Amino acid sequence: MTSNKTLKNLLALPLFFLTGVIPFLVGTFLAGVAGFPVHWGVFLAGVLALAALILAAGGSRLAFAPAEGRWPGQGLLSSKDAQILAYAGVGLATALGLILRFWAGTGIWTIPLGGYGILCSYFYFAPPFKWYQRGLGEFLSGLSFGLLPVAAGLYLQTGHLLTEVLLYGLPLSCTGFNLLLIYGFPHLEEEAPAPRHGLVAKVGPVAGALIYTLMNILAIVGLVVALLFPANPLPFRVGFILLIVLAVINQELIKRKDYLREAGIDRLCRLTLAQHLAMGLVFVISLWHRW
Repeated sequence: MTSNKTLKNLLALPLFFLTGVIPFLVGTFLAGVAGFPVHWGVFLAGVLALAALILAAGGSRLAFAPAEGRWPGQGLLSSKDAQILAYAGVGLATALGLILRFWAGTGIWTIPLGGYGILCSYFYFAPPFKWYQRGLGEFLSGLSFGLLPVAAGLYLQTGHLLTEVLLYGLPLSCTGFNLLLIYGFPHLEEEAPAPRHGLVAKVGPVAGALIYTLMNILAIVGLVVALLFPANPLPFRVGFILLIVLAVINQELIKRKDYLREAGIDRLCRLTLAQHLAMGLVFVISLWHRW
């Protein structure tokens, strides 16, 4: 049983790297659609920096809050090794940010964007901020799953931001928030549940489900706006419709109170992750057709 759980953890890890990489690719494609040249070396450095920040977040969690949430990687590293991994992730992301800013000349907001990424990855669990204990982690880091990487992908290529970033970044952020929220639900079948500090622990599962519903509705509204009032003729409209259907399915599970059952929470975790990844892929395909 333990080996199966470890295998599932290992298989799930690449999917969480994609939660940052795909929105970053959305922003990069948006630069191409807007008529700017795309520098793939800059894209690669940005992707590596994002991967380093995700590693920093994972290492920080294992080092400072190993029992918190349902995130993959549980038990894969000792606390000391996890802390080394977290420091290495922050160091690599910082080095790549400096290279992008001063060698590639990506603009004055490169360092602040990277700094926010560090605040919402490593410091999500690490002192002195420990955002997960303050009920702020989901709100702050939700941007790191949507608006922030989309804006960074565009800005690093162009040195500018466009209002269309909001069209793609906000729905991704809403779903990213829900991803953080649902993975913060406690394990209901533990004999001696570990203390929890996330938003769900502060407000309770029913209020947490209500917040999930609100964010899911906002994501659906964003998709409907993209369908009805596209900035340009919108390719791959069927993808947007399928995203709305998936969001409605997740909402039906919330309505059925799956969040009160262990198997139901696991199902919501998988489907919310699928919703976020699918949304990013639909945006990428749509932008690819416009490029």
